[in-house]
Amino acid sequence: MNPFDSAQLIGMMRRYLFCSICTGVSVVLLIAIWILWQFTHSLETVYRERDQEGQAMLTTLASGPVIRQELARVKDVVQQIEDNLVIESKLEENYSYFYKIQNETKADLIYLRRLNSDPSGDGYDYKLIPFSLQLSGTYEQLAAYLLEIETGPKLALIKSFSFRRRELGSPYLTLNIELRLLGKR
Repeated sequence: MNPFDSAQLIGMMRRYLFCSICTGVSVVLLIAIWILWQFTHSLETVYRERDQEGQAMLTTLASGPVIRQELARVKDVVQQIEDNLVIESKLEENYSYFYKIQNETKADLIYLRRLNSDPSGDGYDYKLIPFSLQLSGTYEQLAAYLLEIETGPKLALIKSFSFRRRELGSPYLTLNIELRLLGKR
């Protein structure tokens, strides 16, 4: 008997009808089981991904108040910086900043001049506004003035400074400073 002869195979299936039906149903069920296993495997993968996203979301929700506090603090600091920016056109307000420091430190402000600004691109919201100062006083007064510029509310970049004694043996010094203040365009 040739196993590939279709006439003999059909005849055998008719003779053993119950076995043939059971074999067909078994093959169909095996295919269905394999498809369901593949589907279940893909659902498990999706479930694991969603579980990880859920855990990340719970962590984010738990740290939400801290993030909101940090965001509020950053907004306050940015507002404080914006409020302390120098406006180039307000010359007397800019000069009064240096004279106010003079009154606090008791150093004598001999020379104060705003220098020409470096040309910068139009795409920037801020610019550096240069100033040149010359002060006289004791070392403690001048150091306090310099410290007040560095730690004051205006954002300053000290380009250079130099101390020199006014006269030999005198306790008074002269301080020359070139600095740039951050300002609005």
